[in-house]
Amino acid sequence: MRIRSCQKLARNMAWIAFVFSALPVLAQLQSESGMEGTNFQGVVHYENNAPAQFVQVELWTDGESSWRTTTMTDRMGKFQVGVPCMVIQYRINTPGYRPEWGRVDVSTNPCRALEWITLKKKSNSTPEGPATGVVDGRIAAITPEARAEFDNGQRAINDDDFSGAIPHLQKAIALNPKYAEAYQLLGVAQLKTNQASQAEASLLKAIEIEDRMPRSQYLLGVIYARTNRVEMAEKPLNRFAELEPDNPDAQFELAKVTFALKKFPEAAGHARNAIKLKETDPGVYVVLGYALLRQKKADDARHAFQHFLKYDSTSPMAADVKNLVAQIDQKVGK
Repeated sequence: MRIRSCQKLARNMAWIAFVFSALPVLAQLQSESGMEGTNFQGVVHYENNAPAQFVQVELWTDGESSWRTTTMTDRMGKFQVGVPCMVIQYRINTPGYRPEWGRVDVSTNPCRALEWITLKKKSNSTPEGPATGVVDGRIAAITPEARAEFDNGQRAINDDDFSGAIPHLQKAIALNPKYAEAYQLLGVAQLKTNQASQAEASLLKAIEIEDRMPRSQYLLGVIYARTNRVEMAEKPLNRFAELEPDNPDAQFELAKVTFALKKFPEAAGHARNAIKLKETDPGVYVVLGYALLRQKKADDARHAFQHFLKYDSTSPMAADVKNLVAQIDQKVGK
């Protein structure tokens, strides 16, 4: 019996390659319990983009619940922890740096978040963490007035006031045209206010000033992919993968993009890399399965699809995947 994979592929292509309406940077899928796995993830950097290594992060629930935990960033400045599906508060209090506090509502499915946090030094304090002379010089040139506007923009974004953040970030850039971090944050605010073309321009400017900005590279790749310019998405996503080699998001996005470009062996490789890096979105197995199927590796594809069904049996795609597995079984005589 012929496997009608092309029909299934066309039907699910939007999900496989272009599910970018809600950016994974800000909210992602999560397990049913809300406490399994690592549904709350964070990336902590210093102002020079160096990772904040081995910094303690406190997390607790809003309201009357007594849930609380602490965790530590790793060598890449990342942390991840399982949290309940509630309003989560977090705090980082590091000597020499301003306390950073945030409040994230993960009470609604899919109950998952990824926070990007920048530690800002206190006045008269010495920066911690590795840095290069070029980055130090640019950061040192940022005026107090520009930094104050950036901080106002950051606070507005933390409060989900993306429209209110934009004027502050634009003023920070006007005061300091080399303020790459302000361009990056402006791009985030513009994306959240449906200004994709403006966000693209802001992110391109951020990367022009400072190429070593993984968040900007990632968001730019996502914009290209979601606007059907997948051939342009590879470069920034590959750069994102170079800057954060342990980040499964880089490999997963590259898997979707290379699949859309019909580079099926590469797509399968990126999907496998994402799985090795513990990508928690079970959709990675769907991308892997289709990439293998297009290489006529039906049995391997079947195993990938079965993994997807194991981890996400209630997905809207589950019925299609089950039917596809049944077709594979009939063809190979299982």
